[in-house]
Amino acid sequence: MASLNFVSIVDVPLEHLIKILTDYEKFPNYLPRQLKTIKIIESHNGTITTEDTIVFSSIVKNTIHQQSIHQQISPNEISSKIISGPAKETIINLYLKENGTKTEININIDLKLSLKAKFLEPIIKLWYKRVITGVLFTISNEFIQQQSDQI
Repeated sequence: MASLNFVSIVDVPLEHLIKILTDYEKFPNYLPRQLKTIKIIESHNGTITTEDTIVFSSIVKNTIHQQSIHQQISPNEISSKIISGPAKETIINLYLKENGTKTEININIDLKLSLKAKFLEPIIKLWYKRVITGVLFTISNEFIQQQSDQI
């Protein structure tokens, strides 16, 4: 079991950011080279199950198919659990806190890897941080651009 914790601050108000972060099928638009598809396969009582296709193209070239369950736990918390694939049982929690016009996001990942993928743990931890940071950076830039277009 490995954990990864980091904080990111984005120039997007909390209420707007939550809407974006729960629009799972749009994530591939933010990082099209890494996130090929995210498709909602079930939605029930606030729980959304997705089928995800992820591409690793660094040292190890591989395409991973997995399923994940996502829930908005509270107005400020989103939790995702991977239920199939090499990272099965991994839990990703996002805690959001309003900080003026910006939002601080505490990201906590409890990484679980299959024995076959265990040797890739350092690469996968780096990948998670890079992907989440990349998505948040793109969301922030898109929001800033939308705001300047409205002026």
